[in-house]
Amino acid sequence: MKSLYSIKFIFRIISLIIFTTFVYAGIISAAEPVKTPAGTQKTAPAAKETQPKEKVSPLLDPNDPKSILYLDTKGKLAGTGDPAKSGPASEAAKAGAGWHPAALAGAVLPKDRYGLVDWAKAVKDKVISPRPSLDPKEEEMPAMDMNVVIEAKSDFVNDVVYPHYMHTWWLKCEVCHPAIFVPAKGQNNMTMSAIVEGKFCGRCHGKVAFPLADCNRCHTQPKKAAKK
Repeated sequence: MKSLYSIKFIFRIISLIIFTTFVYAGIISAAEPVKTPAGTQKTAPAAKETQPKEKVSPLLDPNDPKSILYLDTKGKLAGTGDPAKSGPASEAAKAGAGWHPAALAGAVLPKDRYGLVDWAKAVKDKVISPRPSLDPKEEEMPAMDMNVVIEAKSDFVNDVVYPHYMHTWWLKCEVCHPAIFVPAKGQNNMTMSAIVEGKFCGRCHGKVAFPLADCNRCHTQPKKAAKK
């Protein structure tokens, strides 16, 4: 029994000596510098040359050649189309050139007295024919021919005649009712200040529809006509 314990003790001593030898050898090799052959000099690996990414302006400014308007289909900056300034035009710039406001102003579309496109007249003259929906299966609702007289609060301004017919060329009933306008007489406390702030008629007019400065396009019915 004692001899068995003696053998185990000897094996432990031998294992400890071997482990210490390997650890000591590893420390020495890590501490010593790597020797290079005579006449040769160790050089550091060359750093990869990286070109700085061109900063793209996040603004949709057509006068800025680094605007996101001029990205190519892969998201890289292509340019405005002037090789002397910013290189060839991107696909987006080419496609959008025909729909740019400056291009529309010089097209065959009718204009109002402010020089803006008169979209209602364009439909009347059959210059354009708006689709009822992006969904080809959507059935077109017939335009509703009904005028609503909205009495102006001021005695010095004509009342407003709101034509449903013209508006329902473009919009479905649920676009405006009941979220924007309550479909009941006297339930919409409209004011010009609220419209200017983008409420009621200001949801579209002054943005995609004709501006609020064209007062006589809405205020068409004299006050006396309403009293009669």
